[in-house]
Amino acid sequence: MAEDVPFGPGADKAAWRAWAHGKRASLDWPDLSEVIRASLRTFPPLRHASTVLTYLPMEQEIDLEPMITSGLPVHWVFTRTPDEGPLTIHELTHPLEYNRLGFRQPRESAPYVDPHHVDIVLVPGLAFDLYGTRLGRGLGYYDELLSRMRADTVFVGVTPAALVADRLPSDDHDIAVHWLASDDGVVGVAKSAG
Repeated sequence: MAEDVPFGPGADKAAWRAWAHGKRASLDWPDLSEVIRASLRTFPPLRHASTVLTYLPMEQEIDLEPMITSGLPVHWVFTRTPDEGPLTIHELTHPLEYNRLGFRQPRESAPYVDPHHVDIVLVPGLAFDLYGTRLGRGLGYYDELLSRMRADTVFVGVTPAALVADRLPSDDHDIAVHWLASDDGVVGVAKSAG
């Protein structure tokens, strides 16, 4: 869990983003990715899902790509960030393209997948808290996408344990995840007291 937070509980998202960016630079991403992938491979909901939405990692993100070829009997689909408009979901076809933000993604011509077909979403973030609040990069793409999923879709935040805080600031439009997959395993989030 997060340590060395240099500010009080009333800090805003900008302070938490600065903290998360600072912490991320010191983490061993390949080792953390391997540990988290191992935990996810044994996560029962993932093993029994039909369609799983994941992401292609940016620098300093957990790399889940090796899971695609790991033999799990699921249909993997991927996010695409268009130049304008909301995130879309696509099959992974080659060649990929680089988004304006610098990460790889399916091309616009890749087959589209309806969000209602997704059983589990593996969600990246700068940081998460014990209640499933996700701190993103401030553009709102993932919150908007998660709002379009079925009510029974399972959201799993994927993060190093060092980036899990006790409590992060949250806005009305923020959508919490149900589980956290970290180097401490895959655990359900705490229930909010208020």
